[in-house]
Amino acid sequence: MYLPYSLLPDVRWFAIGYQQQQYPILQNAPFIKQNGHNRYSIGGPNSIQPLSVPVYHDDRNLPLPQVRINYNQNWIKDHKQAWQTAYGKSPFFEYYDYRFWAVFDEKPTTMQDLIEGCNQVLFSNLKLQCPPQYIAHDQAEKSIIAHDLLAPYQQAAHDLNLPPYPQVFETKFHFRGPLSAIDLLFNLGPLVPEYFLQFPTTLP
Repeated sequence: MYLPYSLLPDVRWFAIGYQQQQYPILQNAPFIKQNGHNRYSIGGPNSIQPLSVPVYHDDRNLPLPQVRINYNQNWIKDHKQAWQTAYGKSPFFEYYDYRFWAVFDEKPTTMQDLIEGCNQVLFSNLKLQCPPQYIAHDQAEKSIIAHDLLAPYQQAAHDLNLPPYPQVFETKFHFRGPLSAIDLLFNLGPLVPEYFLQFPTTLP
């Protein structure tokens, strides 16, 4: 089952990969703004907060790895402030946050550089044994084919019930999901591997 090529994917993305014991990521699907591949969600103090990375309009409908990041506005500062507000009181925020900012602060040119840099940090610190596999399917640059290739993931994500885990604002909102896996990491830290044990594995 292919996984979508996305920035800081949500917890379901990692759970589904864990279940199939592999992370085959469809790398060359076309970038479509509403698909959210340059967006992720965090657990803010007032609501679930979507954050996005601005890209150049001319690059729309190109495969996502080729899409260039727009730094005309200081969106990195906005993301840092949002993370601090959402996770500053989480148990493991200060242990991990700077590892992601090392990637962001390099100001990667393309979404490929940013996504794969963040994935490297996530896979390492979530203690996942299976590395990501970036796959460029021959026909994936066609929207219809990419949609069909990712349909099994979309259905699996829709059907997956995430077991709750402690969150910063759980007394106010109860458990909220699905959020980016940074939410899981900042709240559980080294206990993340135990969380994933709740998802039975299947043969690829």
